[in-house]
Amino acid sequence: MSDNIIIRKANESDLEEILALIDAPEADNGIAMELRDANTIYQTILNDPNYFQIIASSEQGIVGIVTLVIIVQMTHEGSTTALISDLIVSEKLLHRELQATVARDLLQYTSNLAQEYGCYQSIIQNDYQSELTEAACKALDFEKSSHSFLTH
Repeated sequence: MSDNIIIRKANESDLEEILALIDAPEADNGIAMELRDANTIYQTILNDPNYFQIIASSEQGIVGIVTLVIIVQMTHEGSTTALISDLIVSEKLLHRELQATVARDLLQYTSNLAQEYGCYQSIIQNDYQSELTEAACKALDFEKSSHSFLTH
């Protein structure tokens, strides 16, 4: 992990900085929800024991985020699967190498948390910063799979 970057679970006080990160062009088309609407959703996330927002913070504030959802299944003898998505790293981190390190550290932390929850597999799906996500996944030796289908 980078010397001045801390990876942790998000808490109530992080919402405004998370929205600022989402509002950046490299994220959700540069469009974040209004604070009032976002607060309702964020409270739902924080109160769900199987849903986590993981953040990377530095002196600059929140510089990265990833979402982890633990899915409890009837198959695999009631095992759990980790769905990891919405990895976003701030372009304010000017060095591409630092962005890659933050992305990798976020995925590593999230993967470790998924293992703590007994997940037999993790699925990483990300609509943002695909090159950064792919590089982080390769650095962590995640296997690429094409067994998914999407609909919008």
